[in-house]
Amino acid sequence: MKKKQITALFLACTMAFTAIGCGSQGSPDDGTSGQTTLTDEKKPAPETKESAPSKDSATATDTDASHDPVTLRFMWWGGDERAEATLSVIDEFESLYPWITIEAEYGSDDGYQEKLTTQLVSGSAADIIQMGTGWMPGYVASNPDYFVDFKEHADTIDLSGFEASFLENNGGFNGHQYGLPTGISGHAFLYNANLAETIGLDFDRQYTWDDLLAMGEKVKAYDDSMNLLTMGALELNTMILRPYLTQLTGNKVLVDETKTLGFEEADLVNVLTYIKNLYDNGTIAPISNVISYGTDLITDPNWINQKYVSLFSYSSTVGAAEAACPEGTFSIGRLPVLNGAKNDGWYGNCPQYMCVYGHSEHIEEALMFLDYFYNDEKAAELLKTVRSVPPTSTGQKVCEELGLLQGVAKDSVDVLQTYGGINDLGLTTEEEVTAILEDAAVQVAYGQDTPENIAKNTIALLEAYISEK
Repeated sequence: MKKKQITALFLACTMAFTAIGCGSQGSPDDGTSGQTTLTDEKKPAPETKESAPSKDSATATDTDASHDPVTLRFMWWGGDERAEATLSVIDEFESLYPWITIEAEYGSDDGYQEKLTTQLVSGSAADIIQMGTGWMPGYVASNPDYFVDFKEHADTIDLSGFEASFLENNGGFNGHQYGLPTGISGHAFLYNANLAETIGLDFDRQYTWDDLLAMGEKVKAYDDSMNLLTMGALELNTMILRPYLTQLTGNKVLVDETKTLGFEEADLVNVLTYIKNLYDNGTIAPISNVISYGTDLITDPNWINQKYVSLFSYSSTVGAAEAACPEGTFSIGRLPVLNGAKNDGWYGNCPQYMCVYGHSEHIEEALMFLDYFYNDEKAAELLKTVRSVPPTSTGQKVCEELGLLQGVAKDSVDVLQTYGGINDLGLTTEEEVTAILEDAAVQVAYGQDTPENIAKNTIALLEAYISEK
């Protein structure tokens, strides 16, 4: 059985991105950006099965030679842990259905969307696709036939293990279920509980953005070499600028229905001024100190050595952040909300979707694999929480029995479910919009211009982008 590995450098997208109108939320939701790829030599050997499979044994052990051989391609991004677990699930599935071979195409998230866009437009996409949640609305708007509607295949894939409303809100489009959520995830605030108690910081109550400024001053008074927060360009956008604007206005950054800005220039000046204040009083570590770590802020020696009290993360990656600082004792805190907020600004969603290519020659077999992927206990045992807290009753039951649904990852999901913000997908999370907003926040962080000038230029760029849609 051959397993193909995508190289870290994907093919550049050869068609104008706006031709299909989709953007990138990328993989920040799962925290795998920049991780290395598992080589074929590191792939684990298939386990020996000693007991009957948990699904219908008559089907699962079918080795009827009359089946024509079928080869599926499965494309995903992620680090070594995810790759190892997913490859093991593939091996188990192939042992149950020996006429089906699954060729694994995996690597980092770098260039993933550009490759996927090229494949969809050219008709050469993989049969099974791991999809970024922020990209999906654009793809569906461009051509819903790109993807199989899972609701039309209830005889092959069982969706009853998903909570109905969560499924509808994560992968559901206009009554069609084009994507299946891979987990339950979202924003999280991780803090060093021992440090917080010593300094006198309380993150268990509902606090405001202004409270963060006050707590930042408290940290500097305690130890001038410490900071309350560490943040890179990604976090400035997704953890401050976007939720702050949503709380301020009650809208998405860009409104899909009207293709207009969801805020006024004064609103953007407001949030950029707030970011400036966070840096001016030392609440956030200087961006020049952390920018070189990219999305791997937890590799910063200052995080490892407890010089930062807290960080914004995702429920799928807080465990890694905790493990990176073994001397710390960590807890999950509430998330900041503006006084008089028009919207919570925070919400639970999923890190990725799984899709079946609508023009696949083997839709039935691709659905069979995803049915196994989501509903089989052995698969759940292998996958554990590599794509965050499982979204199905089977996955959660198995992970509960394994003792995995506890600690900071579980606590972060519990906290998230107390907020009811707008699910920030669509135009607002397209790649160009994300780049424009990140750049605005970084300019403020470096003090390159005033919030007023940066806001004016940012709005001009966003309006130019909208005019092209």
